[in-house]
Amino acid sequence: MPLFRGSTCKQGEAEGVTIATGSNTFFGRAASLVGQDDDTTGHLQKILANIGSFCLITIGIFVLAEIFVLYAGFRFQYRRGLNDILVLLIGGIPIAMPTVLSVTLAVGATQLAKYKAIVTRITAIEELAGVTILCSDKTGTLTTNKLTIDRNTIKTYAEFSADEVILLAAYASRTENQDAIDAAVVAALGDTKRARAGIKLLDFKPFNPVDKRTEITYREEASGKLKRVTKGMTGIIIELCTRNKTEEIETRLEADVDDYAARGLRALAVAFEEVTGDHHEAEGNGFELIGLLAIFDPPRDDTKQTIDEAMALGVKVKMVTGDQLAIAKETGRRLGLGDHMYPAKVLKEGPGPGSKFNNLDSMILDADGFAGVFPEHKYEIVRRLQGLGHLVAMTGDGANDAPALSRANVGIAVEGATDAARGAADIVLTEPGLSTIVHAIRQSRVIFQRMRNYSIYACAVTIRIVVCFAVLAFTYKFDFPPFMILIVALLNDGTIMTLSLDRVLPSTTPDSWNLAEIFAYAIAYGLYLTAST
Repeated sequence: MPLFRGSTCKQGEAEGVTIATGSNTFFGRAASLVGQDDDTTGHLQKILANIGSFCLITIGIFVLAEIFVLYAGFRFQYRRGLNDILVLLIGGIPIAMPTVLSVTLAVGATQLAKYKAIVTRITAIEELAGVTILCSDKTGTLTTNKLTIDRNTIKTYAEFSADEVILLAAYASRTENQDAIDAAVVAALGDTKRARAGIKLLDFKPFNPVDKRTEITYREEASGKLKRVTKGMTGIIIELCTRNKTEEIETRLEADVDDYAARGLRALAVAFEEVTGDHHEAEGNGFELIGLLAIFDPPRDDTKQTIDEAMALGVKVKMVTGDQLAIAKETGRRLGLGDHMYPAKVLKEGPGPGSKFNNLDSMILDADGFAGVFPEHKYEIVRRLQGLGHLVAMTGDGANDAPALSRANVGIAVEGATDAARGAADIVLTEPGLSTIVHAIRQSRVIFQRMRNYSIYACAVTIRIVVCFAVLAFTYKFDFPPFMILIVALLNDGTIMTLSLDRVLPSTTPDSWNLAEIFAYAIAYGLYLTAST
């Protein structure tokens, strides 16, 4: 039997053999994936390199033209022609581009901080604007990470109502030093004081791994009657029940438990009996099954609306969780994500025979989510989506999420994340839930529009200065002092830094750098400015 690091042994002795250490262990494999295959050249750097190349090629063409025209055609002296060539170099190169874009991103990072999103890699803001797929963990991000009783699915088996079943289950729960289930049952009352109101506690048996149930014996203050309630695992509770237990009841209970399981809900059975004697150890008249409670981790109040807003912004949300498939599907249905979810084994085995998908990539792209995933599965999902041309954001909170956070275009560590997750992430959230991410996407698209506008401006100014002064030199043989052009370049680039606070509207779809469009606008504006000059 394998024994994992961190396991707790209660008693006994055993001999063991270490079969894996370091990067060959479960956590070691996850750690080795962090930073693997990272491209040292960021997405924004590639775009800026292309824009810079456009400006340099434009300058180079007209510099060569001046060399031929001024020296071969006009027979200029070496010094006189050199000044005109320097004018094109000084005025045409967008020397302030890195500064302006850095200021724009820095201002944007400050604005994102107001939405409780702390940026650790500033260029991630530009990539967030272009994100098309958001892979989100379930527990604590889409859900509250707090067990809750689903009142709408309570099953009753006797003359008791759903509210009475919850009240009796709360009697059979601890009101102090609670475990997660007792806390959920008592919280379902609304007023926790009702869990002990009107009764006198005589005896309480807390949950233990052997009995798998809790039990309370109490006296009603109003009637003076002794009563007993127990709650716990359905198989244990139904075995205790001796009163009014029929084959029909057992069949119905089994069907209800299966229905809960299919929906990813955990069942909690409740039974009740009246005690005939006056002592708390006296025998009762037999337990009777009175109800079945459904326990689940509910979606956050704002999650469904947030997912709808994300989809309206053109961002597809996929759930990636380590929970069971049934739980993932039920959460997906409640949130409107859909229930086209698959177990993690398909990432290794691929689409099964008869599947509508030709390959694993198309299956991953169509899926609403994956369940039962390990760190390497999350990493593989992100890697394959990127291979299909998508910019992917990934949320996570644990050390097991670090590889996927590192691999994603934008890794987002949610509120309460571990140090490992925060270290691998590009953005760290200080508020729980997804709503912060949607605010960050909108704000990043505003920042992207400002950067796009500046890119068009920088290219247009390059064309204006290069074409304008080259034409003037060719036509009128003007000589331009390089210092004058230096002043013009500084004024052009210095004043445009105010664009970092420009008022723009965020796009309703993911942004992308359409360089052909940017260069077309720049050429049109640049030639217009040349004509006006």
